[in-house]
Amino acid sequence: MLPVEAFRSPSMCKVEDVQRQRVLIVGAGPTGLVTALGLAHAGAEVTVVDREPEVAASPRATVYLPSTLKVLDELGLLADARHLGLIGYELDVHFKLTGHVGRNDYRLISDLTPYAYRLHFGQHDLAHMVLRHLLALPGAQMLWNTACEALEQQDNAVAVRLRGPGDTRTLEFDWVIGADGAGSAVRRAIGASFEGFTWPETFMATNVHYDFEDCGYAYSNLIADAHNWAVIVRLDKQEHFWRVSYQESSDLSEEQRLERIPERFRHFMPRATPWDLDRANSYRVHQRSASTYRAGRVFLAGDAAHATNPIGGLGLTSGIQDASTLIECLSAVIAGEATDDRLDWYGYERRRCFLEVVNPSAIEFKRRAQESDTTRRLEDEANLRAMQADRKAMREALMSNFALCARPYRPDWRETLLLEDRQRGSAATLILGAHSTARITRDIE
Repeated sequence: MLPVEAFRSPSMCKVEDVQRQRVLIVGAGPTGLVTALGLAHAGAEVTVVDREPEVAASPRATVYLPSTLKVLDELGLLADARHLGLIGYELDVHFKLTGHVGRNDYRLISDLTPYAYRLHFGQHDLAHMVLRHLLALPGAQMLWNTACEALEQQDNAVAVRLRGPGDTRTLEFDWVIGADGAGSAVRRAIGASFEGFTWPETFMATNVHYDFEDCGYAYSNLIADAHNWAVIVRLDKQEHFWRVSYQESSDLSEEQRLERIPERFRHFMPRATPWDLDRANSYRVHQRSASTYRAGRVFLAGDAAHATNPIGGLGLTSGIQDASTLIECLSAVIAGEATDDRLDWYGYERRRCFLEVVNPSAIEFKRRAQESDTTRRLEDEANLRAMQADRKAMREALMSNFALCARPYRPDWRETLLLEDRQRGSAATLILGAHSTARITRDIE
């Protein structure tokens, strides 16, 4: 059964107190900045703080799925995003055991959604783009080199201790949003646990100049191989500029992992032509969720609320959906158009989306990429071939990323949707990008 503890938070706001709308957002990643822009558009005075000196440029998310494009469009950002990004239509799965390449083409759903494509550009470019829009609005500010050290909830505000360059100040805000990553200081401050596990292996993310296009690669590729799996995607409009991600042993040092890059690249590059490494970094990945996404006037979103392995791009995608739902719910409460119950809905529904959809899907994507059992590898290939031969099933699979969106709020959600969710229990768990009947398997429960 889907855990639902702590979805009911103490009511700490009065709907009639609509003039108070000072919002602090901790974390200047995509989730935090998109949330900031949406709330600033709604009239809130938004302050974003980040402990870093500037937008992080290390290799991070780079592919934006249709459900994310919908949110960017709703915020007036899609035209800028399309100008920055490269449009891609295909996701190819390369089955190394047989040599078969399974192609998933988003143009198959062009009559179902205006977002029947994927955009490719760096997460840091998205952050810079959103910041330009945000700082053009009145009452919005960005403070770099500033960390959230502590917070204390009061009846009608949250007192937050911020440590900036040269000083520490305690300021009051009406609302605080923690979008400060998997090591979230805000999550710790509200006493939420971070339940789940950490994968044993280390992931390597490398940006490289190489002519994958001439090798017949689509702009998005999953290499399914027991020992040398990889995710290979075009980064942006720069010619021959790609991201190659794969796993390495956590027993190796960072220096050893970097030294092994040429050896590993030989498994992924079909032709022995020159390549030029732009940058690389390694990181550990997790499957975790906070025990609650709302505590009074404080909310969690993005990686502060949940963490997942990056195969399938569900981390950024679900974080942007957190932002979209929080913008809708908090804006309505600030404007006096909704009750405090709408904020409990945010905490419950976004946690449900992660536990029922994102977490099992990301685990299954990882299994398919690195499956070592020959029988299961052949079954994975056969299942994809069968789905591609069934136009209806294929269209459903391509549209399934919209399951990451929150359901519309209903005032009676506790008596209807919550009850239905509990009755469905574990049967509610859905695997994205698969036939609509695909459910979680016992070995990844």
